[in-house]
Amino acid sequence: MSVRKLTTKIAMLLVLVTGSVCASAKEHEPLLVDPFAFDPDFHWFEPVYDADILDMKPKKRANKGWFATYDRINLYGSRPNQQFDQGDGNTLDPGSGHRYDVGFMRPGEETGFLFTYMENQAGAGDNLRVDRINRLNEADLTGETLFPLGPNRFGLPVFPEDGNVIGFSRRFYNVGMTLNAMDLNSFELSKTWRMEPYHYGGILEPMLGARFMRAEDSASLRTYERTPENAELAAIGLGVSPYVSLLPFAADSEEAVENFNESAVRIQNNMYLVQAGFRYFKFQDRFRYSAEFRGFTGLNTQSYRSEGSTTTTVYDGFDIGAEVTSNIRATNAAQYLENEEFVIGFDARAEIGYQLTKMFHVRTGLQVVNVGTGVWRSSRNLTEQTGGLLTPTIDTGDRSQSYIAFGYTFGLELNR
Repeated sequence: MSVRKLTTKIAMLLVLVTGSVCASAKEHEPLLVDPFAFDPDFHWFEPVYDADILDMKPKKRANKGWFATYDRINLYGSRPNQQFDQGDGNTLDPGSGHRYDVGFMRPGEETGFLFTYMENQAGAGDNLRVDRINRLNEADLTGETLFPLGPNRFGLPVFPEDGNVIGFSRRFYNVGMTLNAMDLNSFELSKTWRMEPYHYGGILEPMLGARFMRAEDSASLRTYERTPENAELAAIGLGVSPYVSLLPFAADSEEAVENFNESAVRIQNNMYLVQAGFRYFKFQDRFRYSAEFRGFTGLNTQSYRSEGSTTTTVYDGFDIGAEVTSNIRATNAAQYLENEEFVIGFDARAEIGYQLTKMFHVRTGLQVVNVGTGVWRSSRNLTEQTGGLLTPTIDTGDRSQSYIAFGYTFGLELNR
């Protein structure tokens, strides 16, 4: 066999082997998805032009691969609403928080997942400052502490009851009652699907998943009482404030006594939920309009904790700078209750976004979270609240209330 014929056969064999390998590779595509398939070159800030957007179909503009968003949320929260309260259940108090979205949409299969975390705090209170009997420590103003035991940063006294309130030039107590204090946290994980675009370019994404929400309601009641300086002051009284009162007048005593009473309630609502919903969005030039809805239901395991304390301070007189002769703080044992309720509600959002670069959008919108029933919130009836703290057999607060959070959002999104 000549060298030319042998070379020709070897070349033909190599061509056949290479062709079969290429054909086999085309038949078996890799199963793993590139986690950075949405932008391998990381051109997040690449400019985008109006001409490019006009020529791009809605299905091509919708995100593929990983995406993330951040929103600053300002949701106003509703107050507790139950019998014998103050009748302000329809009032919404200012709140603020954050919302994060992280997800992935598989290229070519139009399915993915979405994880969302949201937290928002809303609250209000009815508070006032009451001067203590020894209203002023003049030595504390000059940094000459009464008990300078060792080096003392900021020149503060060793015993807090002997010094002025930090940041102020006098001694006082903050008294009053909590009107609203709700800390809402939400974790959700959903499976998403992307439908074919409608005739006018709108795209629907149904979703189904699980959600955990923790609604922590807090309340406190702080009252102040003191001995009157003389019989005339005892007869006049201190007005009609429910937070400040006088102790009985003792004519044969030169000592002054004051009590600061504080009670605190903390209720945790741990809601284990299933949810279903959708996201609908539509592009128009650089703008994108979107609406989201999630309905959820499940079980709420509730836990209630209450505790009360009294601080009694005795002075050697009623002078402005009277000396403290005794300061005792007594705290009762914490008391607990448990309960379970059924929960149903929804989470709805409406947003408008503007495309800045190839990957970045800014957006703003509205959001409402409505837990229709099954939330345990504290009582703001003074008699019931104080009695509930001292007697755990008295149920404090309605165990199946609603909670509404409504407000506006503003944020950034990457490849959403």
